[in-house]
Amino acid sequence: MKTLILVRHAHALGSLEAGVQKDSLRPLSPKGLEKAAQTAQLLKNSGYGAQAILHSPLLRACQTADILSGVLKAPLQPCAELDGMHADQDVCDFLTQSMQEKDCLIAVGHNPNISCVLYLLTGQNRHFAPGSFAAINMQDEKNPKLICFED
Repeated sequence: MKTLILVRHAHALGSLEAGVQKDSLRPLSPKGLEKAAQTAQLLKNSGYGAQAILHSPLLRACQTADILSGVLKAPLQPCAELDGMHADQDVCDFLTQSMQEKDCLIAVGHNPNISCVLYLLTGQNRHFAPGSFAAINMQDEKNPKLICFED
């Protein structure tokens, strides 16, 4: 089965708390580091063997993806398309195209973009809390199905 897994980055520190001026440089909080590790373990225990982890270039998404990669042993690929600034339909098209040569792909991004992508692909409206994920059966790319959602 072809599976796309959408992951919202885990909880990040605020700019002031992190001592950074750019939103893109906000790191994961200790709570976020823990949640990313839990998500990675849950994905592993669920048997998802990702062939790649695509992720936003923003630090909090990079850190989330790095933790997932450490547990799942999947290569990382930064993608500007997942930075939360691209049109939702463009992100859907990018991910659908990226799935062409993969059986299982993880995409780590931001809200509200990641929630909108889930809705556009499956018609399912879910709120992605930090570190949550949705697994989508992409076997029929014209009719993707949500198969799992984990907060």
